[in-house]
Amino acid sequence: MPRLPSRLPRASTLLLLVVLLLGFVLGAVWLMAAQHHAEASRDALQKLQQQSSRVAHLDSLLVHLLDAESGVRGFILTGDPVHLAPYRDGAGDIEIALAALRAERWPDASQRDTVEQLARRVETRWALLARAIERSASPEAGGDAESGQQITQDIRSFVETLRTQTMDQINTTILSSFDNLRDARRTNTVLGMGVLALLATIIVLLYRQDRLSDQLGALLQSENERLQSLVEVRTAALSNLATYLTNAREAEKESLARELHDELGSLLTAAKMDAAWIVRKLPGEAIAPLRERFDRLLDTLSQIISIKRRVVANLRPPLLSDLGLVEALRSLAQPGTGEEDGGRITLDLPDTLPDLPAPVSLALYRIAQEALTNIRRHAQATQVRLSLAEEADRIVLKVEDNGTGFNPAVRQPMRHGLTGITHRVQMLAGQLDIDSRPGGGTRIVARIPLAAAER
Repeated sequence: MPRLPSRLPRASTLLLLVVLLLGFVLGAVWLMAAQHHAEASRDALQKLQQQSSRVAHLDSLLVHLLDAESGVRGFILTGDPVHLAPYRDGAGDIEIALAALRAERWPDASQRDTVEQLARRVETRWALLARAIERSASPEAGGDAESGQQITQDIRSFVETLRTQTMDQINTTILSSFDNLRDARRTNTVLGMGVLALLATIIVLLYRQDRLSDQLGALLQSENERLQSLVEVRTAALSNLATYLTNAREAEKESLARELHDELGSLLTAAKMDAAWIVRKLPGEAIAPLRERFDRLLDTLSQIISIKRRVVANLRPPLLSDLGLVEALRSLAQPGTGEEDGGRITLDLPDTLPDLPAPVSLALYRIAQEALTNIRRHAQATQVRLSLAEEADRIVLKVEDNGTGFNPAVRQPMRHGLTGITHRVQMLAGQLDIDSRPGGGTRIVARIPLAAAER
């Protein structure tokens, strides 16, 4: 018997589980790395946004201040109030820009100081512009003009300094973002290659398991075929043995019936005749005291002869060989052929049948006899129907009752009658159907092919 490789599937399955676990860990690392790089990119974008906002506020502050100076200068030169529009409109924008710059999170304390100095210079410059408008004089005139120019230069210097530092920070943030992108690409490449390697490993393992399953399936199929062949051989041997035993039992019954009929029958008949002769020959005064004894003896001998005839009929029914299967089946329904209630049997038998070999007729008779015996013993039936018919290429024997019934699916070790019926049908290559349920009666149908019956 081939030995199945039971350890290989277990080792392969364990390796597959390890690879899947590694794949899960690698996927988790990949997700965490992607999350880290995404957060780093988001922080870099936020920094760039803040730094760009600083540059925009610085540029807006300087532009509005210069526009206001130009407008005030035009108003002083021309006296036209239209030129004061940048001054009036720019005040709010400058306040917004200064508030935004002060609210910024500058990374260096010196930058925060520079912002404060810038704010003071702007406020001072704005106050000078207001006084110039009030005097309707040129901002460049006198000391105010010189101080205004200096303050503007200081403002330019502060704005340029803050702008340059902010641009440097923007460049640093951009370079850091590029480094983060390179790290992310490198990490994704390594992790992606790892995932691909694990997927390739899983594919290889699954392919090996599939091949191993095919090999195991082939081994199991081969073993099943071997066992099936062995079962068929042993079943055939047991069937042959059962057939031999059945034939041997029938032969023994036939031999015993012949012995009982020929030997015991002749002796009993002779004994009865001798007893009757003695009764006739003895004088009346001599036989009178013994008359009761002789009558009892003659009656006992008659009962023994009747019992002998019934036993011989059960062992080898004479009607089967003398008058055929139909008359033999008809005799099973006659009163006195069963234990009781023989009159309950309804017969549906044909007038003629094809010539059947003696073993086939005997098998059909025994099937009907065993079925009726089971009904009388166990079924408690009130109606029984026995029928025999030729249908197409088969001979069909049916025995039906309305008794207690049983469950055919439940095996009963001591149910030898049905086992014998089944074997007799199998001997003739026939088909046996047993339809029964508890409380619903029983229906036994035996179908024997005419081809088997004609052999």
